[in-house]
Amino acid sequence: MTAPLRVAAHNGARLFGGGEKWAALLLQGLLERGHTVHLFCNHEEVAAKARTFGVDASVAPLGGHLMLPHVWAFAGHLRRFDPDVVLFTTFKKVWLGGMAARLAGVERVVSRIGLDTDLPGKHWSYRVAFRRWVDAVLVNADGIRRDVVDGLPEHPPGRVATVYDGVRLGGAVPPRDEARRLLGLPAGVPLVGTVARMAGQKRLDRFLDTVALLPGVHGALAGSGPEEGALRARARAMGLEGRVHFLGWRYDVTTVLGALDLFLVTSDREGMANAMLEAMAAGIPVVSTPVSGAEEALAPGAEARSPGLVVEPDPARLAEACAGVLAVGAVALAMGQEGARRVRERFSFPAMLDAWEAVLGGQPPSAWHQGR
Repeated sequence: MTAPLRVAAHNGARLFGGGEKWAALLLQGLLERGHTVHLFCNHEEVAAKARTFGVDASVAPLGGHLMLPHVWAFAGHLRRFDPDVVLFTTFKKVWLGGMAARLAGVERVVSRIGLDTDLPGKHWSYRVAFRRWVDAVLVNADGIRRDVVDGLPEHPPGRVATVYDGVRLGGAVPPRDEARRLLGLPAGVPLVGTVARMAGQKRLDRFLDTVALLPGVHGALAGSGPEEGALRARARAMGLEGRVHFLGWRYDVTTVLGALDLFLVTSDREGMANAMLEAMAAGIPVVSTPVSGAEEALAPGAEARSPGLVVEPDPARLAEACAGVLAVGAVALAMGQEGARRVRERFSFPAMLDAWEAVLGGQPPSAWHQGR
């Protein structure tokens, strides 16, 4: 076991989404292993939700590149906490945060990149920050790692590693009828759903368009965010009020998953979507657009078995794929079983925690690269 660490993490998101849940679960796991952790956040909503995981959290904003006063303030927070390592879970905060960490005398800085569009090579400030202040970069998909390495030629490739996200379901998945009763969802109808922050990149308008092309199929959307009002209005305008159910923000994600027949990812950009991995762990077949993490998680394995389908981001193609899975119970069952098996073997939470614990503790990322 790694010697006890003091881990400070920072998250710059305004809303609590999949990346923020991942960060809270990681810190929760480190806490359970005897480490001391604290999550600094840009916004109180994220900090408050992190506390429900048992993680100490407080607000310490890091703004845009010119907000240099935030550097001095954050350096003060770090001096008081006195961490062995600082983890940035929002890569755009490495510029100011990295300066603050070095100013505070923190010996080790680690960055996590979880989206295929968060590429530090795109702007000179990130290239400088990653070259001068970041000791290790962990990503959650090999496709992202290739782009990061290509975009940071001055940054040794051995400092960039793929560590797949691990799944930690919050309790047992209830039987379908019970889950639907608890959520107020109709029984006896095919149900396609997703768990997502309601933001533009998730393309939940595409989710609605797909459900509209599936006669008799209902849709369930669990989550909240800036697009929620527009999505509700769109569903009403499309005549989907009786078939699409907005469940709001849910802590009991396992209940939502237990109610579903199929999990649908309609995003334009993702890394390795945590909600998709949770669906796989719960034995739910997946249909997804070709975002980088989905292609790695759902690719056919031994004997051509796959936990889901990767489909072009077109509602007609997505609807066709969903209909095919829903029409044959044996196919859906086999996909669900393969998904659960794959999570146990490739996306286990203890394995992820082992890698992060080691890298935060100073081991080279290359020792834990899962794409080798």
